[in-house]
Amino acid sequence: MTWIALLAALVALGFWQWHEYRHECALARQSVVRFAESVMNALIGGLRSHRRLGFFFTEQVQGVLDELVQSEDVLAAALISGDGSSTLSAGRVEQLDLRAAPASTEAWRDAGYRLARTFRLPLEAGGPGAGHGGMGGGRGWERRRQMMSQESTQAFAPGTEATAVLLVDRARADEACRRAAISRISVATAGWLLVACVAFAWRMTVRLAEARGHARSLEAEARYLRDLGQAAAGLAHETRNPLGLIRGWAQRLASSAANVEDASQARTLVEECDRVTARINQFLAFARPSDPRPEHLDPADLIAELTALLEPDLAARRVALRGLDPGESVLADREMLRQALFNLLQNAIQASGEGGVVETRLHRNRDGSFRLEVADRGPGVAEAHVSRLFTPYFTTRPDGTGLGLAIVRRIAAAHGWEAGYQPRPGGGAIFWLDGIHG
Repeated sequence: MTWIALLAALVALGFWQWHEYRHECALARQSVVRFAESVMNALIGGLRSHRRLGFFFTEQVQGVLDELVQSEDVLAAALISGDGSSTLSAGRVEQLDLRAAPASTEAWRDAGYRLARTFRLPLEAGGPGAGHGGMGGGRGWERRRQMMSQESTQAFAPGTEATAVLLVDRARADEACRRAAISRISVATAGWLLVACVAFAWRMTVRLAEARGHARSLEAEARYLRDLGQAAAGLAHETRNPLGLIRGWAQRLASSAANVEDASQARTLVEECDRVTARINQFLAFARPSDPRPEHLDPADLIAELTALLEPDLAARRVALRGLDPGESVLADREMLRQALFNLLQNAIQASGEGGVVETRLHRNRDGSFRLEVADRGPGVAEAHVSRLFTPYFTTRPDGTGLGLAIVRRIAAAHGWEAGYQPRPGGGAIFWLDGIHG
């Protein structure tokens, strides 16, 4: 409902500004129309006065038209006789479209506002001294009467109709409309931006409230998991003591057993105690709080140490381990990096087939950090299992605990690194630690 209300407000604002724009344009055009009407009335009044003068009507009207177009706002003016046989014009006559039938019309053209009005010339054609009380009879009056009779046969004879046409400049009205459009578009745009900012701020406020609620939920969950982990670590630690006691008695029973069967069962009990103890130690390593103490070290030295430690596994599977060339220095907690490499190398050795090769590689990134890789030629990881890698207690080996890669990821997160997996071109797997500072 809120979004619908905002959309309705935007539509209402746009409609209001459109209405105001049309109103301002109408006012600007009305000013042009009123100006044209006033000029037209003055022109017709002047033409009627000249008609009353009687003599030299054509020359006088042409002068009036020429003076009229000298105005900045009048582009053209014309006078057309009722029968269309005679036309007097001035200014931009080609834009008047005098071919149209003369009538009282008004129209907006590209050139300007065109106004045409038909009127009737007065019947009297008297000038100064006209009538019986003027110049009197005689030869002068006879000459004047003949001229009036001759003029009455012309197109603009007294009592005939004529059409005055004006073309008024519309540039000022168009400019006013353009300014109104810019103004109204600016107001509408500002209003829309304001509404958009309010909507965005409201949305961000809602998201912030949701994020804070989610953060509080995650904080409570993290606190619960931390307490649960500490309790589980304490339980695992306490479990090792009775396991050690059981192992000791089982080992003593194996050495003093009266028959072979009892000795074999006792040794099996010792092996199970060792297996459970190893699982507990690995769980404690995962649950123990990580607080790295970085120091500069050569990862090639760590891999050389681990190669000697893993020699029995390498020999049993006839797998070769290629170490690193010494000389590079990285910043890391020695024991934690050693534990992460041990888990990665042990997984690679177990995934490699007989006669396989496990490679370790160190690359320098463009930002100066390092990427440490452990690559093998084993079967790799199925695509369906990739997303579950590095999660606790997920393993694809029957004898695996599912904590090795989880410990690697935890160590990487404690250092600010990234741990990941990618398929190896040609077959196999590559597990890496990225973002290691030098």
